[in-house]
Amino acid sequence: MVALTRSAPDQPRQGVHYVHADLMKREACDQALADVSGITHLFYCGRYDHDSKGLEPIAENATMLRNVVEATEARGNPLEHVHLVEGTKWYGSNLGPFKTPSKEDDPRVLVNNFYYVQEDYLIERVKTAPWTYTSSRPHGILDYATDMPRNMVMVIGVYAAISKELGLPLCFPGTPANYNAIFQCTDATLLARALTWMATEPACANEAFNMLNGDFIRWSNLWPVFARYFGMELGPVRTTNLTLAMGDKAPVWERIVEKHGLRKTPYKDVALWAYGDFLFTPHWDFMSSMNKTRKYGFRETVDTEENFLDLFRRFQEARALP
Repeated sequence: MVALTRSAPDQPRQGVHYVHADLMKREACDQALADVSGITHLFYCGRYDHDSKGLEPIAENATMLRNVVEATEARGNPLEHVHLVEGTKWYGSNLGPFKTPSKEDDPRVLVNNFYYVQEDYLIERVKTAPWTYTSSRPHGILDYATDMPRNMVMVIGVYAAISKELGLPLCFPGTPANYNAIFQCTDATLLARALTWMATEPACANEAFNMLNGDFIRWSNLWPVFARYFGMELGPVRTTNLTLAMGDKAPVWERIVEKHGLRKTPYKDVALWAYGDFLFTPHWDFMSSMNKTRKYGFRETVDTEENFLDLFRRFQEARALP
Protein backbone atom coordinates (compact mmCIF):
# COMPACT_ATOMS: atom_id res chain seq x y z
CA MET A 1 0.00 0.00 0.00
CA VAL A 2 1.27 3.47 -0.90
CA ALA A 3 0.22 6.59 1.02
CA LEU A 4 0.73 9.97 -0.65
CA THR A 5 0.89 12.64 2.07
CA ARG A 6 2.19 16.17 2.49
CA SER A 7 4.24 15.22 5.56
CA ALA A 8 5.22 12.09 7.44
CA PRO A 9 2.73 10.90 10.13
CA ASP A 10 3.76 10.70 13.79
CA GLN A 11 2.91 7.00 13.85
CA PRO A 12 3.59 5.34 10.47
CA ARG A 13 1.45 2.30 9.73
CA GLN A 14 3.21 -1.02 9.21
CA GLY A 15 3.09 -2.19 5.61
CA VAL A 16 2.52 1.31 4.22
CA HIS A 17 5.04 2.99 1.91
CA TYR A 18 4.86 6.75 2.43
CA VAL A 19 5.69 9.25 -0.29
CA HIS A 20 5.36 12.99 0.18
CA ALA A 21 4.21 15.83 -2.05
CA ASP A 22 2.39 19.13 -2.13
CA LEU A 23 -0.70 18.08 -4.09
CA MET A 24 -1.12 21.60 -5.45
CA LYS A 25 2.02 21.06 -7.54
CA ARG A 26 1.72 18.61 -10.43
CA GLU A 27 5.49 18.21 -10.74
CA ALA A 28 5.70 17.33 -7.04
CA CYS A 29 3.11 14.58 -7.54
CA ASP A 30 5.04 13.28 -10.56
CA GLN A 31 8.25 13.15 -8.55
CA ALA A 32 6.61 11.48 -5.55
CA LEU A 33 5.18 8.72 -7.75
CA ALA A 34 8.26 8.33 -9.95
CA ASP A 35 9.32 5.07 -8.35
CA VAL A 36 5.83 3.76 -7.59
CA SER A 37 4.27 1.26 -9.96
CA GLY A 38 1.35 -1.14 -10.11
CA ILE A 39 -1.31 1.20 -8.67
CA THR A 40 -4.76 -0.17 -9.50
CA HIS A 41 -6.96 1.63 -6.97
CA LEU A 42 -6.69 5.26 -5.90
CA PHE A 43 -8.45 6.47 -2.74
CA TYR A 44 -8.52 10.25 -2.51
CA CYS A 45 -9.39 12.05 0.74
CA GLY A 46 -7.20 15.14 0.52
CA ARG A 47 -8.45 18.62 1.43
CA TYR A 48 -6.94 22.04 0.95
CA ASP A 49 -6.29 24.02 4.15
CA HIS A 50 -9.40 25.91 5.17
CA ASP A 51 -11.06 27.89 7.92
CA SER A 52 -13.74 25.78 9.64
CA LYS A 53 -16.10 28.77 9.57
CA GLY A 54 -15.81 29.57 5.87
CA LEU A 55 -16.53 27.85 2.58
CA GLU A 56 -13.75 25.55 1.46
CA PRO A 57 -11.69 26.56 -1.61
CA ILE A 58 -13.07 25.09 -4.83
CA ALA A 59 -10.35 25.62 -7.43
CA GLU A 60 -7.56 24.43 -5.13
CA ASN A 61 -9.38 21.24 -4.13
CA ALA A 62 -10.19 20.48 -7.76
CA THR A 63 -6.54 20.99 -8.74
CA MET A 64 -5.28 18.64 -6.03
CA LEU A 65 -7.50 15.77 -7.15
CA ARG A 66 -6.67 16.30 -10.80
CA ASN A 67 -2.92 16.38 -10.08
CA VAL A 68 -3.02 13.08 -8.18
CA VAL A 69 -5.16 11.25 -10.74
CA GLU A 70 -3.20 12.46 -13.74
CA ALA A 71 0.21 11.92 -12.12
CA THR A 72 -0.85 8.34 -11.31
CA GLU A 73 -1.91 7.78 -14.91
CA ALA A 74 1.23 9.40 -16.30
CA ARG A 75 3.44 6.83 -14.56
CA GLY A 76 1.74 4.08 -16.56
CA ASN A 77 -0.05 2.56 -13.58
CA PRO A 78 -2.82 0.07 -14.44
CA LEU A 79 -5.46 2.22 -12.76
CA GLU A 80 -8.83 0.50 -12.43
CA HIS A 81 -10.74 2.64 -9.94
CA VAL A 82 -10.70 6.06 -8.27
CA HIS A 83 -12.58 6.65 -5.03
CA LEU A 84 -13.40 10.16 -3.80
CA VAL A 85 -14.25 10.78 -0.14
CA GLU A 86 -16.80 13.59 0.09
CA GLY A 87 -19.15 14.38 2.99
CA THR A 88 -22.55 15.61 4.11
CA LYS A 89 -21.63 19.12 2.95
CA TRP A 90 -22.71 17.75 -0.44
CA TYR A 91 -26.26 18.32 0.82
CA GLY A 92 -25.56 21.82 2.13
CA SER A 93 -25.35 20.70 5.75
CA ASN A 94 -22.90 23.52 6.50
CA LEU A 95 -25.24 26.21 5.21
CA GLY A 96 -28.31 25.70 7.40
CA PRO A 97 -31.22 23.29 7.83
CA PHE A 98 -31.34 20.86 4.92
CA LYS A 99 -33.52 17.99 3.71
CA THR A 100 -33.26 14.91 5.94
CA PRO A 101 -32.80 12.07 5.64
CA SER A 102 -30.41 13.02 2.84
CA LYS A 103 -30.28 10.68 -0.14
CA GLU A 104 -27.58 10.33 -2.74
CA ASP A 105 -29.81 11.49 -5.59
CA ASP A 106 -30.93 14.67 -3.80
CA PRO A 107 -30.38 17.75 -6.00
CA ARG A 108 -27.33 19.89 -5.45
CA VAL A 109 -27.72 23.12 -3.51
CA LEU A 110 -27.34 26.54 -5.11
CA VAL A 111 -24.08 27.41 -3.32
CA ASN A 112 -21.18 25.81 -5.17
CA ASN A 113 -19.16 23.16 -3.39
CA PHE A 114 -15.75 21.68 -4.16
CA TYR A 115 -17.24 18.18 -3.96
CA TYR A 116 -19.40 19.03 -6.98
CA VAL A 117 -16.42 20.14 -9.05
CA GLN A 118 -14.33 17.12 -8.06
CA GLU A 119 -17.09 14.64 -8.85
CA ASP A 120 -17.88 16.38 -12.15
CA TYR A 121 -14.22 15.91 -13.09
CA LEU A 122 -14.47 12.16 -12.40
CA ILE A 123 -17.80 11.84 -14.21
CA GLU A 124 -16.27 13.45 -17.29
CA ARG A 125 -13.06 11.41 -17.11
CA VAL A 126 -14.75 7.99 -16.87
CA LYS A 127 -16.34 8.63 -20.26
CA THR A 128 -12.97 7.88 -21.86
CA ALA A 129 -10.75 6.52 -19.06
CA PRO A 130 -10.22 2.77 -18.53
CA TRP A 131 -11.18 3.15 -14.86
CA THR A 132 -14.40 3.64 -12.87
CA TYR A 133 -15.05 5.81 -9.84
CA THR A 134 -17.15 5.88 -6.64
CA SER A 135 -17.69 8.52 -3.98
CA SER A 136 -18.58 8.23 -0.29
CA ARG A 137 -20.36 10.73 1.96
CA PRO A 138 -19.45 10.21 5.64
CA HIS A 139 -19.98 12.71 8.46
CA GLY A 140 -18.45 13.34 11.88
CA ILE A 141 -15.52 10.99 11.33
CA LEU A 142 -14.27 9.33 14.53
CA ASP A 143 -10.63 8.40 14.18
CA TYR A 144 -7.64 7.36 16.23
CA ALA A 145 -5.09 9.91 15.04
CA THR A 146 -2.74 11.42 17.62
CA ASP A 147 -1.27 13.92 15.15
CA MET A 148 -4.51 15.49 13.89
CA PRO A 149 -5.97 18.33 16.01
CA ARG A 150 -9.10 18.50 13.82
CA ASN A 151 -10.41 15.47 15.65
CA MET A 152 -13.79 15.35 17.39
CA VAL A 153 -12.67 12.83 20.02
CA MET A 154 -9.65 14.89 21.04
CA VAL A 155 -11.62 18.15 21.08
CA ILE A 156 -14.09 16.62 23.54
CA GLY A 157 -11.43 14.77 25.53
CA VAL A 158 -9.12 17.75 25.98
CA TYR A 159 -12.07 20.03 26.78
CA ALA A 160 -13.16 17.55 29.47
CA ALA A 161 -9.63 17.23 30.90
CA ILE A 162 -9.16 20.99 31.19
CA SER A 163 -12.63 21.47 32.70
CA LYS A 164 -11.89 18.76 35.26
CA GLU A 165 -8.49 20.24 36.12
CA LEU A 166 -10.18 23.58 36.77
CA GLY A 167 -12.75 21.93 39.04
CA LEU A 168 -15.62 22.48 36.63
CA PRO A 169 -18.41 20.09 35.66
CA LEU A 170 -18.65 18.82 32.10
CA CYS A 171 -20.85 21.51 30.56
CA PHE A 172 -21.95 21.22 26.95
CA PRO A 173 -20.22 24.14 25.18
CA GLY A 174 -22.61 24.34 22.22
CA THR A 175 -26.06 25.79 21.74
CA PRO A 176 -29.20 24.36 23.40
CA ALA A 177 -30.64 23.47 19.99
CA ASN A 178 -27.45 21.69 18.98
CA TYR A 179 -27.52 19.73 22.26
CA ASN A 180 -30.86 18.22 21.27
CA ALA A 181 -30.49 17.98 17.49
CA ILE A 182 -29.85 14.69 15.71
CA PHE A 183 -26.24 14.06 14.68
CA GLN A 184 -24.41 11.27 12.89
CA CYS A 185 -20.87 9.88 12.92
CA THR A 186 -18.67 7.59 10.86
CA ASP A 187 -15.99 5.36 12.37
CA ALA A 188 -12.80 5.69 10.31
CA THR A 189 -12.13 1.95 10.25
CA LEU A 190 -15.70 1.27 9.14
CA LEU A 191 -15.22 3.86 6.41
CA ALA A 192 -12.01 2.16 5.27
CA ARG A 193 -13.78 -1.19 4.92
CA ALA A 194 -16.63 0.49 3.07
CA LEU A 195 -14.26 2.21 0.64
CA THR A 196 -12.65 -1.12 -0.17
CA TRP A 197 -16.09 -2.59 -0.83
CA MET A 198 -17.14 0.31 -3.06
CA ALA A 199 -13.91 0.14 -5.05
CA THR A 200 -14.09 -3.60 -5.67
CA GLU A 201 -17.82 -4.29 -6.04
CA PRO A 202 -18.66 -3.96 -9.77
CA ALA A 203 -22.26 -2.92 -9.05
CA CYS A 204 -20.98 0.19 -7.23
CA ALA A 205 -19.13 1.58 -10.26
CA ASN A 206 -19.77 5.28 -10.90
CA GLU A 207 -22.13 5.62 -7.93
CA ALA A 208 -22.16 7.70 -4.72
CA PHE A 209 -22.94 6.27 -1.27
CA ASN A 210 -23.71 7.70 2.15
CA MET A 211 -21.52 6.00 4.74
CA LEU A 212 -22.39 6.38 8.43
CA ASN A 213 -22.23 4.18 11.51
CA GLY A 214 -25.91 3.42 10.97
CA ASP A 215 -27.31 5.00 14.11
CA PHE A 216 -28.05 8.56 15.19
CA ILE A 217 -27.08 10.43 18.35
CA ARG A 218 -28.07 13.50 20.31
CA TRP A 219 -25.41 15.17 22.43
CA SER A 220 -28.02 15.40 25.19
CA ASN A 221 -27.87 11.60 25.42
CA LEU A 222 -24.09 11.22 25.07
CA TRP A 223 -22.90 14.07 27.28
CA PRO A 224 -23.98 12.33 30.54
CA VAL A 225 -22.15 9.20 29.32
CA PHE A 226 -19.00 11.23 28.71
CA ALA A 227 -19.27 12.84 32.16
CA ARG A 228 -19.48 9.43 33.83
CA TYR A 229 -16.57 8.11 31.76
CA PHE A 230 -14.30 10.99 32.78
CA GLY A 231 -15.48 10.88 36.40
CA MET A 232 -17.06 14.34 36.26
CA GLU A 233 -20.28 15.98 37.33
CA LEU A 234 -22.61 16.71 34.43
CA GLY A 235 -23.03 20.44 33.97
CA PRO A 236 -25.68 22.43 32.10
CA VAL A 237 -25.57 23.64 28.53
CA ARG A 238 -23.25 26.65 28.64
CA THR A 239 -22.78 28.05 25.16
CA THR A 240 -19.11 28.95 24.84
CA ASN A 241 -16.83 30.16 22.07
CA LEU A 242 -14.20 27.45 22.43
CA THR A 243 -11.68 29.24 20.24
CA LEU A 244 -11.76 32.18 22.63
CA ALA A 245 -12.23 30.32 25.93
CA MET A 246 -9.56 27.68 25.30
CA GLY A 247 -7.06 30.01 23.68
CA ASP A 248 -5.29 30.81 26.97
CA LYS A 249 -5.44 27.32 28.50
CA ALA A 250 -1.98 26.14 27.43
CA PRO A 251 -0.61 26.44 31.03
CA VAL A 252 -3.50 24.32 32.31
CA TRP A 253 -2.86 21.66 29.65
CA GLU A 254 0.87 21.66 30.43
CA ARG A 255 0.01 21.07 34.09
CA ILE A 256 -2.20 18.13 33.08
CA VAL A 257 0.59 16.72 30.90
CA GLU A 258 3.07 16.82 33.78
CA LYS A 259 0.61 15.46 36.34
CA HIS A 260 -0.43 12.48 34.21
CA GLY A 261 2.78 11.85 32.28
CA LEU A 262 1.22 12.56 28.90
CA ARG A 263 2.93 13.01 25.57
CA LYS A 264 4.46 16.48 25.26
CA THR A 265 2.50 17.70 22.28
CA PRO A 266 2.37 21.48 21.72
CA TYR A 267 -0.97 22.79 22.93
CA LYS A 268 -1.83 24.26 19.53
CA ASP A 269 -1.54 20.76 18.04
CA VAL A 270 -3.67 18.98 20.64
CA ALA A 271 -7.15 20.10 19.57
CA LEU A 272 -8.58 22.49 17.00
CA TRP A 273 -11.05 24.58 18.96
CA ALA A 274 -12.51 26.22 15.85
CA TYR A 275 -13.59 22.74 14.79
CA GLY A 276 -15.39 22.35 18.13
CA ASP A 277 -17.23 25.63 17.52
CA PHE A 278 -18.18 24.36 14.06
CA LEU A 279 -19.51 21.07 15.50
CA PHE A 280 -21.51 22.42 18.41
CA THR A 281 -23.20 25.43 16.79
CA PRO A 282 -25.70 24.12 14.16
CA HIS A 283 -29.28 23.98 15.43
CA TRP A 284 -30.47 21.54 12.76
CA ASP A 285 -30.51 17.76 12.32
CA PHE A 286 -27.87 15.78 10.43
CA MET A 287 -29.37 12.59 9.01
CA SER A 288 -28.27 10.65 5.94
CA SER A 289 -30.15 7.66 4.60
CA MET A 290 -28.19 4.41 4.41
CA ASN A 291 -30.82 2.68 2.28
CA LYS A 292 -28.83 2.78 -0.96
CA THR A 293 -25.66 1.53 0.73
CA ARG A 294 -27.58 -1.37 2.31
CA LYS A 295 -29.35 -2.16 -0.95
CA TYR A 296 -26.04 -2.48 -2.76
CA GLY A 297 -24.74 -4.91 -0.13
CA PHE A 298 -22.80 -3.15 2.65
CA ARG A 299 -24.56 -3.81 5.96
CA GLU A 300 -21.93 -3.28 8.66
CA THR A 301 -22.81 -0.98 11.57
CA VAL A 302 -21.01 0.60 14.52
CA ASP A 303 -22.53 1.76 17.81
CA THR A 304 -21.51 5.42 18.03
CA GLU A 305 -21.57 5.60 21.83
CA GLU A 306 -19.24 2.60 22.07
CA ASN A 307 -17.16 4.11 19.27
CA PHE A 308 -16.50 7.27 21.31
CA LEU A 309 -15.67 5.39 24.52
CA ASP A 310 -13.33 3.02 22.72
CA LEU A 311 -11.45 5.93 21.18
CA PHE A 312 -11.24 7.78 24.49
CA ARG A 313 -9.62 4.64 25.92
CA ARG A 314 -7.19 4.35 23.02
CA PHE A 315 -6.10 7.98 23.34
CA GLN A 316 -5.61 7.44 27.07
CA GLU A 317 -3.50 4.34 26.45
CA ALA A 318 -1.40 6.38 24.01
CA ARG A 319 -0.95 9.04 26.76
CA ALA A 320 -2.68 11.66 24.60
CA LEU A 321 -5.48 12.07 27.20
CA PRO A 322 -5.35 11.67 31.01
